[in-house]
Amino acid sequence: MTTQRLTLRLTFALYTLTVLTAVHAAPALVPTPPAIAAKAYILQDFDSGYVITASNADARVEPASLTKLMTAYITFKELKAGNIHLDDQVPISEKAWRTPGSRTFVEVGSKVPLKTLLQGMIVQSGNDATVAIAEHVAGSEDAFVSLMNKYAQDLHLVNSHFANATG
Repeated sequence: MTTQRLTLRLTFALYTLTVLTAVHAAPALVPTPPAIAAKAYILQDFDSGYVITASNADARVEPASLTKLMTAYITFKELKAGNIHLDDQVPISEKAWRTPGSRTFVEVGSKVPLKTLLQGMIVQSGNDATVAIAEHVAGSEDAFVSLMNKYAQDLHLVNSHFANATG
């Protein structure tokens, strides 16, 4: 091998090493979190548990959506266990029908498929549908709330306590 070829190879190797070192040594570019108009929030990596960004993450707030998520979580667990089915005809109690707030507009005394009630709870945030689901899963909203708090404890949601199924 000629001296010129050896010099070229060494120069290329040093250049490659320099570029690779610079690329790997460069600090990671992490954007500034966006301004969010919320009392509290947290964004966490699911796999590692690493908190990417948060603001007042431990503040006590009453998010109805978290309540609906827990209702959905328990309902889907019960579906998976085979204890209930999407085509179950769920009776709409007067309590469910009278529940204030956002509504799916189910009629008292009617029977509605569980699948439809889930859609009403998830898409419309229907409180009437949510109470009907809670009654179907646990027999009463109070019994369902006990289930919600048990699951919250099992999931280590130490700052969460549920008082009803609707939030």
